[in-house]
Order: sequence, then structure tokens, then C-alpha cells
Amino acid sequence: MKHIKLFVCLILTVIVLGACKKDFLNLYPPGNLNEGNFYKSVQDFQQAVNGAYAPLRDIANNAYFMDEMRADNAYFDYNQKDRGNAATENLVTFLDDANNTITLNRYQADYNGISRANVVLDRLAKIDFAMSDSVKNQLIGETKALRGHYYFDLVRTYGGVPMPLHETILRSDAFKPRATAEEVYTQVIADLTEAMNLLPAPNFSNGQTGRVTKGTAATELGAVYLQRKDYAKALPLFQSVVQMGYALQPNFRDVFNPANKNGNKEMIFDVQFQSGTTGQQSNFIYRFIPITTNTMNILGVNFNNTIGGWDVPTDDLISNFETGDSRLDASVGIIEGTLDVNTNFIPSKVVSIVNYTPPAGVVAKKFARKYFFPPYPAITQNTDQNWPLYRYADALLMLAESLNETGKPAEALPYLNQVRTRAFGAGKGQITISDQAGLRAAIAKERRLELAFENKRWQDLIRTGQAVTVLNAYGVKQKQLFPYLLPQSYLVTENRLLYPIPTRDIQLNSQLVQNPGY
Repeated sequence: MKHIKLFVCLILTVIVLGACKKDFLNLYPPGNLNEGNFYKSVQDFQQAVNGAYAPLRDIANNAYFMDEMRADNAYFDYNQKDRGNAATENLVTFLDDANNTITLNRYQADYNGISRANVVLDRLAKIDFAMSDSVKNQLIGETKALRGHYYFDLVRTYGGVPMPLHETILRSDAFKPRATAEEVYTQVIADLTEAMNLLPAPNFSNGQTGRVTKGTAATELGAVYLQRKDYAKALPLFQSVVQMGYALQPNFRDVFNPANKNGNKEMIFDVQFQSGTTGQQSNFIYRFIPITTNTMNILGVNFNNTIGGWDVPTDDLISNFETGDSRLDASVGIIEGTLDVNTNFIPSKVVSIVNYTPPAGVVAKKFARKYFFPPYPAITQNTDQNWPLYRYADALLMLAESLNETGKPAEALPYLNQVRTRAFGAGKGQITISDQAGLRAAIAKERRLELAFENKRWQDLIRTGQAVTVLNAYGVKQKQLFPYLLPQSYLVTENRLLYPIPTRDIQLNSQLVQNPGY
């Protein structure tokens, strides 16, 4: 018996040692997704491309602080009882520094998207299974468009940045110096141009799905050229977009209603959110209504809302709406209420801002009504609200701007007035300005009102060269309205038109140099 046991042990040892060869050690757990058993089918690549869309949600959850509240459209409801949000408030009042978590979150989300896109593109280049040209072109087109989008977001927001274009495998691949802004723009243009040539035109028969199309790539490429004041190259792109079947929704407010999403011909590109238990929900309206211990009279669901008070419409914005403009009521709302003995805001109802005068004894708080579509589900902070990135009205106004800047103001007017007709009604609110300078100002104002709370205002002010002048003047008014603002707030210089490279990345990558002024 002893010899039999010894023999069995020797046999087992031989089997184990024989199994410990390279192929055996490189086997991957069959139940787990990893680089060894993924990217083996079209479905794998489609899932990977889906993953490259996901960081859009992370950007949307931070961008309104940086792109809307940094400008003169929106402010915050100052919470004297809880000063934990001071760092976020500093972002709005130009007192932020390179340690700000909001700017870090956005920077990181952009690079997450770029990293995922790079992996997909590199793996597609070396597939060892059959894939049709149409499917491959779709995958490459979507991925190039997304990478172009993320780099465009980075270069507008932070300036020249490190520009990896391949999968990060070695440590040295992860730490690169900053490319110049010109180099980044060149890559953005190349990615979006290739995407536009590979992707199909939008197909409205089955509704929009949130995926990029030829229309998305053309619109964003036009926006890139507009940012660079290359109007001659922007013009044909926007002209092509108006031939792709997009259309304005008859009712402005319906554009943003979640009940209409993905069946909406006006939406060229939006960030997809989904309510439920998958972790893909949005919570914008909770951020935009006031802080209150009970949201029942606002949202139809009871929640102690400690995250609100952001993206509050400014009087400066509201004063620019003309009488009869339906976008005011659709974009801005009033929440009436009272203060309890602890100065907590207790809301009573939501009312229209049109011709509004607060009744005696009532506390009235403004909020961004554009994303307000109650009732909301019992799961709090869990909504189905998508976030618009580009819509047809935006494209029409960029087309009008391109025409005007290329010396064709008369041709620009119909596109501008198409947007205004929806706002005011047929035959009303029409602009008749014929000189270039006057029409330039009219288009800029129209963009401010049409696209309020869609994160366009900050970049529009920068692009049109108005940011420093407009925001310094606005800051003077803000400091008169709000005595708690420090004297050094709203001291806007050219250096402040870019955000800082986050400190974390400066510390990790010694090759990075900080933006001036930080």
C-alpha cells in the first residue's frame, strides 16, 4: 500500500509539472472578460465602442459648472449654513485653482474616453476574423468621432494636452508631454473628417439612438472650424447638415422632454441616460432645484435634497428675453415657498416666470426649468433625462454665423429667423438686420437664449472674443448683488479662459507644464 501511494504521488507530480508550461500559465478564466478572450467577435467590438460612449455621462455631470455657470447665464444659490461647496463656487467666481475636483473629473473622463477609443482602434487593426467593410467602417467611424469629440473638449477647456493615439501598454506610453493646441486641433479635424466619411447619414425611421452619425461628425467638425474662426471651412459642413433630414420640434419645450428622446429629429447628438437600477441614470433636476428638506411639491417625490442650488438662472440672462419669447417660460421656472424657523426653504409650488411678481411673504427661487418634467420615480436622484450636445437649432445658428462671417448676411437671416419663428410664432419676432456687425450681435444673443443651460455660453464668449470684457462687467454687478463675494472674485484675464491642468496629473507626469496664471 505504501508503494502504491508513493507511485500515485509521483504520477500527480509529473502531471502538475507537465501542466506548468507557458500555454497553461497564459490561460484566462473562461467566465471573465479580459484582453485574452475579448475582441474576438463583432459583438465584442460593439460592446467596446459602447464603453467609449460612457465617459460622456461623466463629462455631462460636471460640465455645467464649467461651461454655463462660469459665464453669465447661471449662478448658484449661496448656502450660508453649509460651506462645503466653496471649492465648486470658486470655479464659478474665478477663484479656482489646479486642485479643483470638477476640472479633474472632466479631464479624467475625457482621457477615459480616449483610452477606450484607442484600444478599439488598435485592436480593430489586427483582427483575425471576418468582418464586413460596412460593420468595420461603422465601428471605426463611431470611435474616431468619439476620440475627436474628447480631444476637442480637452483642447477647448485646457489647451494643448498630451495626445496618446494608441493603446497604452508600456509605462512610457502613459507619460507624455503636452502637445500644442494646434497639434491637438489637427488631430481632432483628422478624426472627425474620417468619421464623417465613414459613417452613414442619420436614419430617422427607427428613431435616434444616441450613436454618432455623419450628421454628428459634420456638425462637430463645423463647430471646430467655427472655434478656429475658419468660417469658409465651417460653412459647407453646416450646409450639408441641413440636407440630412433634421428638423426643429414644433414646440421648444418638447425638445427636452424625456418622453420624446430618441424619436426627436432635432437632436443631433445627446448624452444618453437611463433611469433604473443599471447605474446609468441622471439627476440634473435634483442639482438644479433649491436645497430643501422635502421635494414633494416640486418633483412629486419626497427627498431631502442637499445637492441642489446649482445652475440658477441669472437676472442678466432673464432680462435678455423679449416679450413673447416662449423660450423664457420653457427655460426658467419659479419655485415659491417659505423659510422655516431654521431658515430651511420649504417649497409650495412651481409657477411660471412670465410677468411674475412674488406675493408678499413668499420666497421665490429661480431654477433651470428646461430639464423639469415631473412626476419623477420613487427612486430618488434617478431620472431618464438625456443631456443635449448638439441639436438642429444650434446647427442652424452656426450656419447663420458662418454665412454672416463670410460676407453673406442676407443668406444668414432665414436660418436665424427659422429658430426665432418657433420661439415667437409664425410671422413674429423676425430679424431684419442686414449689416454684418449688427447681425453678428443678433446671432450671439440668439445663441444665448436658445441654448441657455446647454453649456454653450462660456465657449461662445471665448470664441467671439467677448469673454474678458463681458464677464468682468458681469462680475462688477455680481459683487454689488452678493456682498459675500471676495474682491478678487471675477477678475477675469486671458489666462482664465483655460482651466488648469489638474495637480494630480502634474504630480504624476513630470513632463507636464501648468497653464499660465495657475
